[in-house]
Amino acid sequence: MIKIFIFGITGKMGKSILNFLKLNKNFNLLGGINKKNFFKLFKNKYNIIFLKMNKNGILIDFSNFNLLKKILFISKKFIIPLIIGTTGLDIIILNYIKYTSFFVSILLSYNMSIGLNIINYCLSNINIYLKKYNFNSFIIDIHHEKKIDSPSGTSLMLFSKINNINKNIFSIRIKNIIGNHIIYLISNNEIIKIEHLVLNRNIFILGIFYSILWLLNKQNGCYSIYDIYF
Repeated sequence: MIKIFIFGITGKMGKSILNFLKLNKNFNLLGGINKKNFFKLFKNKYNIIFLKMNKNGILIDFSNFNLLKKILFISKKFIIPLIIGTTGLDIIILNYIKYTSFFVSILLSYNMSIGLNIINYCLSNINIYLKKYNFNSFIIDIHHEKKIDSPSGTSLMLFSKINNINKNIFSIRIKNIIGNHIIYLISNNEIIKIEHLVLNRNIFILGIFYSILWLLNKQNGCYSIYDIYF
């Protein structure tokens, strides 16, 4: 049985993961913590939990980028693989993730959706033609009003695949929109529009649990969702 601990357990993604776990007997939730109670994390009862997770355990983080350094410390100390879905990360924490991955396997993904990652893959492969045929681009990034980072990690991921052409991101925050990304590729004579709209969080949950099964068998290193799907 795979043992799970969730950082950000009372958030939108944390609650969705919990609902999935209730329906699946192959996973055992050993605990979780939210931002408000994070100060309790270093009490002895959590050390006992993490010691139990040294074999066949996974940490899942959908909390807050300000807490991630401490989560990485726990992952390294107890040698527990870590899935990071938190966004808004700066270069300092990205370097710390890379350092920690020398000691434990980590999967970092700004979006667990299969469809979105297919789009990301396609953009990587057509970028040379966008430059050759003079396409400009912009991305519209629409999320619910409680999302902290703007632009989103997903739009920045898409943005990074469209190299060497003029590009912009426009972020909009609207109540109850889970995630909507629209990419416009524009030349003098035509427009290509690519859109990804999330209907519910189940697609993220599927991606997370694919990632759990995949990551448990990997050597130390920092991986992305690309390594799973492509």
